[in-house]
Amino acid sequence: MSEEQACPGTCNRRYREAREAYKKALAAYDPLDADQSRPVYNGPQAWPGDPWCGTCKSRITETLAELDILTGMLAATADGHRTAPGGQRVSGTSIQISPSEAGDDLDELVTMLTGWQDSYCKEMGWTILARRGHLAAPETECINWLMKHSRDILRHPDIARPFGDEILQWHREFKDKTRAGVQTRRLPLRCPKCRFLTLTWTEGEAFVICNNPDCNPYHGARIPLAEYEAEVARMSEALEHGEYEVETA
Repeated sequence: MSEEQACPGTCNRRYREAREAYKKALAAYDPLDADQSRPVYNGPQAWPGDPWCGTCKSRITETLAELDILTGMLAATADGHRTAPGGQRVSGTSIQISPSEAGDDLDELVTMLTGWQDSYCKEMGWTILARRGHLAAPETECINWLMKHSRDILRHPDIARPFGDEILQWHREFKDKTRAGVQTRRLPLRCPKCRFLTLTWTEGEAFVICNNPDCNPYHGARIPLAEYEAEVARMSEALEHGEYEVETA
C-alpha cells in the first residue's frame, strides 16, 4: 500500500514517524561504504483510508458534534471584554479590535461551517440554504446538517480530507480555549518539602502542585513539571540498577 492510501489521521502516527525515520536513514546511506547496509523498513504498517479509515471517520463525526457543546462553553465567556494582543493596543494601528475575542471565534466558526455546507451543496447540485439561525443558533443548525451528511462528505474525493482536517483543528482550538476535558492527576512521588503523597498535576500546567495545606498555607509547594519529570527519570534509572527501593507506605 502506498503512503497516499494511508489514512491521514492519528491512527497512523506511529507509521508516519517510522517512515520518516526510515527516509532519513535511507538518505544517510552510502552504497559505496562497505560497512553500511541498505536500510530496510521494519516499522508498523499503515491503516488504509479513503481517505479516512472507519475509526477516524467516527472520530471526526463525534468531534463535529462536540463542537456544538464547545461553542456553548465558549459563548459563556463572551462577556464583551477583550484583552488586546500583547496586553495593549499598538499606538496608531488602524486594526479594529473586537470587544469580544470569544465572539469573534464563534463568528469565524459559523463562517467555516457554512462554508463547508455551501461547498457540499454546490458539489451535489443542491440549492444553497439562504436562511440560517431560524430554528436554532446558526452553528447548531450547521453542525446538525453536516452531521446528517457527514458519512457522504467524509467519502467525497475532493472534500473529505480538508473537511476532516479543519473540523479536528477547530475542535482542538476550542477545547484548549475552554479547557474542556482537562484532567487533574494524582502523582506517585512524595512532595520534596512535606514528604506527603499529595502531588497533583493538571493537564497543560507547567507546575506540579502539593495539596497538603500544611506544606504551604497559601498555595502549596509548586514544583516545575520539568523538574518533577527529571526526578521520575532519575528514580526509574536507579530502580533499574537496584540502587533504590520502592516505598510501600
